[in-house]
Amino acid sequence: MVNHFFSSYFGLGVVAAIILAFLFPYTAISLHPFATVFLFFLMFLSGFTIDWSKLKNFHLYIKEIILGNFLLFIVIPFALFFLSHALVTDALYVYGIIFAALCPSAIVAPFFTGILKGDKELAFLLLVSSSLISPFAIPPILHLLAGDQANISSLLLFKDIIIFVPLPLVCAYVTKKYLGIADAFFTRYLPVLNFILLALLIFILFGVSMTKLHFNFIQLQELWPLLVIALIQDFGLLLFLGPLNRSLKNNEKVVALFNSISMKNIAIASTLLLLYAPKAAMAPAMGFVAHALLFTPAILRHLLRISLKK
Repeated sequence: MVNHFFSSYFGLGVVAAIILAFLFPYTAISLHPFATVFLFFLMFLSGFTIDWSKLKNFHLYIKEIILGNFLLFIVIPFALFFLSHALVTDALYVYGIIFAALCPSAIVAPFFTGILKGDKELAFLLLVSSSLISPFAIPPILHLLAGDQANISSLLLFKDIIIFVPLPLVCAYVTKKYLGIADAFFTRYLPVLNFILLALLIFILFGVSMTKLHFNFIQLQELWPLLVIALIQDFGLLLFLGPLNRSLKNNEKVVALFNSISMKNIAIASTLLLLYAPKAAMAPAMGFVAHALLFTPAILRHLLRISLKK
């Protein structure tokens, strides 16, 4: 029953984490050193959402992997580039929007793909491939579309990706293969553990933001366009799921593509921008607000059903 609650109302954890971050920012700062640990364990848990034996046939997903990464790193960022210039005037906000749009697939995308009866293995392959591509794709495309508002090192991105992608996945594989008791525990309590870790991570990122940003100089009307763009980034692909489904002729793969492209690992953008350009971090922060809806399967299941019928 607890697992079902957390699976169905995952977005509540995002909302609660944001509210608590506003109320207790210094508690979030005290937890900040553990943020990387939470990221590591989130990726570790993603290894328990899939059937590893099915990954032997990864070559069957080549077309979908190429399509997913093309949408993730080319189509969506360029579309949001034009949209942001139409709605936003501050160059730092535009920089944050583009950076958030270029982030790889979210660590919890395979988990939600499973809840929505999608192809978990495809979502997992898109998570891994987009994470490995991102250090090479983000710096040049970010520079092309948004200039040099912040000097983000590709070496820094690459180091983080190595730590937070291959290593925890190897640990998850070894655990599933050789530690049956641990495998049963993590698989059984996956929704609860994902819920807690992601909520803690969002609490930390928002809490740290509270202390780094001078909200006296940020007017509320500046934030509404960022939220609108974040909602379009998360849900805009729904408009094209009908044609995509007719092309792929596979509902499960379409659901996996949607989840993997819409659920971005904006924690990467938030963390780095808080170091290099704190004001720009407001764009991925608004992305977390939009993710509160995206992480609510009851809403998403209804929207997917409508889009796939179209």
